[in-house]
Amino acid sequence: MKTRGAIVLVLALLLVLPLTAAAADYGQGFGVGGTLLPSGLNTLVAKMRLGDALGVEAGVALSSFSNDGDSSTDFEIGLGVLIHSRTASQLQPFWGGRFTICHSSSDFDADGGRDQFVMPGGDDTTFGVIGVIGAEYFVAKQLSLEGEVGLGMHFGSFSVGTHTRLAGLLYF
Repeated sequence: MKTRGAIVLVLALLLVLPLTAAAADYGQGFGVGGTLLPSGLNTLVAKMRLGDALGVEAGVALSSFSNDGDSSTDFEIGLGVLIHSRTASQLQPFWGGRFTICHSSSDFDADGGRDQFVMPGGDDTTFGVIGVIGAEYFVAKQLSLEGEVGLGMHFGSFSVGTHTRLAGLLYF
């Protein structure tokens, strides 16, 4: 339900904000937004440019679930550095890297809520490095959609995996 609300909000902004766009360059200022896909981990993203092409971003994600004695919580925080090309155009490709810290915890009731046998939960903290490549498309001077793909390694419980993201950002 929250994902649908976020999608409706982004679509409303896509229709309204082009009418109120200022005469600033694309992507200037401080950008705040969130991920639209994947919808499992709700991520708040903040971006800012340091010069013409160099940008930094920070992200915080939180997801929790609880039902009949079963619960899980996922928390992630990340910091990234991105290099943008063609910074004067509406479509701005970028590449860069991101460092993340992820913590997951879970507790499962094995008998469906009758409290006869409770499986121990697990806690897992990993540190990761992700290389990303993507593009940011500016619908208006202050509103953008961003898509990226990446490949990352996580340490703690070692894993290698792919990463995709579609996000919407509003610049102030």
